[in-house]
Amino acid sequence: MPFDLRLMVYNPNGGRRGMLAHPLQIQAAFPLNDLPSLRFSYSMRAPGADLIATPCEIGLQWSADCEVWTDYPEGQFLLIRREGEQLDQSEVWTFDCPSYLWTLQKAVTYAASGVEPTNGNRMFNFTSQAGVILHTLLTEAQARGALTGLGWTFTASADSSAAAWQNPMALGIPLGTDLLAVLLRLVSYGMCDFRMTGPRQLSAYVPDTTLMRDLASGTAPVELRAGRDVTAAPDVATLEDLANAAYVVGDNNIRQEVVNVNASLPWGRWETSAREVGITATASANTIGTALVLRGAQPSTQRTREITMYQARWLPLRDYVPGDVILAPGAGGALERMRVRQITLTRSQGGVVAGNLVLADRREDYQVRVARQLAALAARP
Repeated sequence: MPFDLRLMVYNPNGGRRGMLAHPLQIQAAFPLNDLPSLRFSYSMRAPGADLIATPCEIGLQWSADCEVWTDYPEGQFLLIRREGEQLDQSEVWTFDCPSYLWTLQKAVTYAASGVEPTNGNRMFNFTSQAGVILHTLLTEAQARGALTGLGWTFTASADSSAAAWQNPMALGIPLGTDLLAVLLRLVSYGMCDFRMTGPRQLSAYVPDTTLMRDLASGTAPVELRAGRDVTAAPDVATLEDLANAAYVVGDNNIRQEVVNVNASLPWGRWETSAREVGITATASANTIGTALVLRGAQPSTQRTREITMYQARWLPLRDYVPGDVILAPGAGGALERMRVRQITLTRSQGGVVAGNLVLADRREDYQVRVARQLAALAARP
């Protein structure tokens, strides 16, 4: 199947300029709950080079038949960095382009009007949910004239699927923190998932709901089979994060040791620690320590699956996207339920498209939840 990628050029916050017809190579990465990125090379002597001679945006399109082209919602990028060799007669430049969402770095957290900050923090009380925090800060930024091209599909009370927000938290955000850092912080606390659902449109959701489609069940599950969809399945396992004892230090002389007596590690007792500003109760320190030793009880594994576009039944972006649960080769090549954490696609100068997936199994999903629990406890103002 002739899966292909192409690049379109847009004016900043504006309409289309034209197509980059002769990229030498393309690499695009789409992680779950993080910033997509694009890297491509182009000769400034090639037709279309004038389109990228001034500030612009790059849009990624995909096609499964080279006839119908589709804009990928997360595939709008800012052309803001380039590098090249001035003595190279071919004038080939390489461009590194972050997602349009990167513009959130250019809006920062201000003090609330008429409300004095606490220890240099913009405070949100214990009933504040992700929607309240994000909607408030984005609205204020636009009122100051920032983020004029960005739209969002959620409100203070409902996520982008019209579901009521959950997981309220008292939160202090240091003044001057950029809004991308705020968004990623809310993700780490388990308060929201997010995705761009249009070229310049941010959507946010209750965690593990809309962005966790189950495509591994039903009459036609998405199953990536070895030899047909998957060409290689390398795993990298590490014992580096193992620990069966945790020492947690908080405020007000809080010191708490937690030992996982059920974890027998190869080299005996391995310790880890956490210094958590704002923790003032032994119970909270104990919860953090428990989470640390539970996370340290098992080795961690990174699962990468190399995929082919030319004989595969299931194609990335068309049939599955980051966040989806699919079936893919696991231990011994047997199909297992795994969640797509990242899709990376490449296109060579010869037009050959390839890619790989970073996948997570149930144990890694559990480790993510534990990490969120740790982050949320540590965030108490």
